[in-house]
Amino acid sequence: MIRMMGLGLIVGVAFGYALQRGRFCMNSTFRDILLVRDLTLLRAYLLALLIQMVGVRSMAALGLFGLGAIAPFFWMATLFGGFVFGIGMALSGGCASGSTYRSGEGMVGSIIALLGFVFGMTMTNDGVLEPVQALFRSQVVEINEQPATLDRLLGVNPWILVVIFSALGGWWLLRSPAGGYQRGWSWARSGMTIGLIATAAWPISTLTGREYGLSVTEPIRTISGFLFTGESERLTWGSFMWIGLIAGAHVAARSYGEFAWRAPGAQRLLQALGGGLLMGVGAAIAGGCNIGHGLTGVPLFALSSMTATLSVVVGVWAGVYLLFGGVAFERGIRSAQQA
Repeated sequence: MIRMMGLGLIVGVAFGYALQRGRFCMNSTFRDILLVRDLTLLRAYLLALLIQMVGVRSMAALGLFGLGAIAPFFWMATLFGGFVFGIGMALSGGCASGSTYRSGEGMVGSIIALLGFVFGMTMTNDGVLEPVQALFRSQVVEINEQPATLDRLLGVNPWILVVIFSALGGWWLLRSPAGGYQRGWSWARSGMTIGLIATAAWPISTLTGREYGLSVTEPIRTISGFLFTGESERLTWGSFMWIGLIAGAHVAARSYGEFAWRAPGAQRLLQALGGGLLMGVGAAIAGGCNIGHGLTGVPLFALSSMTATLSVVVGVWAGVYLLFGGVAFERGIRSAQQA
């Protein structure tokens, strides 16, 4: 337990620090594409994915760990769950990891969103919405009795896809401007740092018997399970990684004078709670969130993660329309630019 705790905290603190300094939140990443036509955070996200595509698969080829933990392709669940999760992101104002690191900055709205996340996930995994989860997971797609991935679907060596995506993505990133409107680290520094941390999470997590990379849904589920039951065996490496994430973000915010307890009005708190609730429901149905699917699963070409992430993007855009549609759209653009 001590070893698992130490290794989890080390990665979590580094991850939280990088998220806070890079202002890296996937709600902002996908929202900004539509609202302010800014691709700064998208570039950081793509760079992190490319680093993992090469790094994780290289280490797996060396036998450091296996890639058997790819999420099953419950196609209805990933499409619907991802969409619900995306709407929840837009309403709460942050993704699962974004809400976590902003909690370390003292943002009460993000803390409320995380509480909603726990309620939504618990209701879906173990409560009244469990039949809904079972319904959407009733159909699973496999390829040759293995988890469905893009390379298996196309019948090609995965390294061919790694080379193609790295070449195309690298070419676009090299042609991209260095700056952006967000404060903190540049997109290149953010993407590089987060990509390296996410890659290193695989072998470090494997040392504790958990062969997977970064996740947020699983850690929150294990911690809430421990708090509700008192069973310490529910805790995993990811549990302590998530705690470290908050601590790392707090350290970063304190170091740069950016920590302050901030609470929005009652209406905004209710919106954050509702958004968090939808995120929890969506993550439980889809089997992961913007980190487990969007950051960790996509570089493995898992169809479950790729479809879930695309659905999250559509959900965020639907949420943006709900929040800023009609006459309020221009006001939403201005508020996003000032955020």
